[in-house]
Amino acid sequence: MSTPKDGGPAFPTNVPPYSGGMSLRDWFAGQCLEQFLRASAERDGSYDFHAAAARAYSLADAMLVARKS
Repeated sequence: MSTPKDGGPAFPTNVPPYSGGMSLRDWFAGQCLEQFLRASAERDGSYDFHAAAARAYSLADAMLVARKS
């Protein structure tokens, strides 16, 4: 079984039940998504949720790569 390349848990705990929570990739994407949707609303008031989500995860993946360098 391979380990997912998601940056690991965003908010890990050392307290039982040792929840890993969301991945760092998901957290990064969520932060990006908020800004993409805000900019879209300010620009023309329309939303393309699928495109914004894909763009957010693309940026999150780039952020994970940048963390390694």
